[in-house]
Amino acid sequence: MIFYAEAGAGHRRAAEALATTLRTQGAIVAAYDAMRFVHPLFRAVYVGGGLGLITRWPRLYRLAYHISDQPAVDRVLRGPRSRTQQISARSLHRTIDSFQPDAIICTHYLSAELCAGWRRSGKLHVPVYTVITDFDPHFMWQHAGTDGYCVPTNAARDRLIHDGIDPAIIHVTGIPIDPRFAALPDRLAAARRLHLDPDRPVVVIMGGGLGVGMMEAVAHSLRAHPLEAQLVFITGRNHVLRRKLKTMSHSLTLRVRAEGNRLDRDDAIGEQKEKWIVRGFVANMPDWLAVADIAISKAGGLAGSELLAAGVPTIIPCRLTGHEALNAQYLASTGAALLVEAADEGVAQADRLLHDPQACGSMSCAARQAARPHAAALIADGIINLWSSLTRYALLVTDYVDYPPLSTN
Repeated sequence: MIFYAEAGAGHRRAAEALATTLRTQGAIVAAYDAMRFVHPLFRAVYVGGGLGLITRWPRLYRLAYHISDQPAVDRVLRGPRSRTQQISARSLHRTIDSFQPDAIICTHYLSAELCAGWRRSGKLHVPVYTVITDFDPHFMWQHAGTDGYCVPTNAARDRLIHDGIDPAIIHVTGIPIDPRFAALPDRLAAARRLHLDPDRPVVVIMGGGLGVGMMEAVAHSLRAHPLEAQLVFITGRNHVLRRKLKTMSHSLTLRVRAEGNRLDRDDAIGEQKEKWIVRGFVANMPDWLAVADIAISKAGGLAGSELLAAGVPTIIPCRLTGHEALNAQYLASTGAALLVEAADEGVAQADRLLHDPQACGSMSCAARQAARPHAAALIADGIINLWSSLTRYALLVTDYVDYPPLSTN
C-alpha cells in the first residue's frame, strides 16, 4: 500500500511513480490519498488551513515551519498531534487491515506518523517506509516505528543521523519521479506532439499542481517585457489562475495584432514572438520539460527533481517560505537554479539566459549532475528485495519447525 496526501500534487506524483515502477516488477499496488480516511473536519483544517498559510500568510507559515522544527517544540507538539490524528483516522487503519499489505510506503508525513505509531504500538505488523519528498527532512517526517527512510540527498541523510535516526535504515535514493524522466523524449518529437515550433526557444512557467507561487506576477511582467520565446504556463488545478492567464493572453494577442496592422511587414512578427500557451493540469510533463530551454518555477521537491532530471535551467521567485525556501536553497546550491526576489527580476534573468547559451548550458549540466532520475526504481528494488529476503527467511524457519530432520536416535 502507498499512502500520499492531496495537500499538493508532489506527494501524489511520488506515489504514482512508485506505484508504476512496483507494478512493472510484479507487485500488486494500492495507492490511496490518506485524507480520504480522516474526519472531514480534520481534513478541512489540515489541508485548507495549511494551504491558506502557505499562499496567504507566507511569513506566518515560515515562522510556524521553523518553530515546529525545533527539538523542544517538536517534543511538546508530537503527543497531542499524534493523538488527534489517531482519533481522526481510524478508518485508515481498518483499510490497512482489509488489504493486508506486505509493506506500506508513505510519501506524506501524515500517513507516515500514523503508520509509525501503529507499528510502534503493535497494531501494525508490516514494515513502514517513509519517502521524504522535500530536500530537507523536517521533524514532521521523523517518527519512531519507521522501518526505513528514503531521502533525496546525502545532506538529508546527515540531518536524520544528527536528529538520532539509525543510519542503517536511511537510504539515499533521490525523490521518486515519473520513470519517463530517466529517458526523456527527443526534443523535436516532443515539440511536434505539443504543437510547438522546435526552432524557437521555450520558457515554461510552473506553479506546481496547485498553481501557486508568483505565476500571475510573472505573467504581468512578461506583458511589460516580452521574451522572444514560446511561453508556456502550466497552472495545475488552479482553474481561476488559468482563466486569468487565458484572458491576459487573448488581450495581448489582440493588442499585438492591432500594433502589427500599423507596422510594416517585418515588424508585424511580434504576435508570433509573444505567443502564450496556457495549460492546466498536464499528464505529459516529461514532454514539456524535454522542450523547455528555461523554467520559472516554484521550488517543490517533485518539481525540482523533475527539472534536474530534464536538465532545465531554473529561475525560482522566492516568495514561498518554509520547506519551499529550503528546497530552493538546495537547487541553487547545485548550480542549476537562480533565486530571485521579484517577478521582474525573474523575467530579466530569463531574458539574459536566452541570450547567453554558455551560461544556460552550464546550468543544464549542473542540473543533470545533481539529478536522480532512477529514484523510483531504487526504492522499488530495495523494498522488493527486502520483502523477498524476509519471505525466504520465514520459509526457512517454517520448514525447520514443521519438517525437522529424521533422528537416528
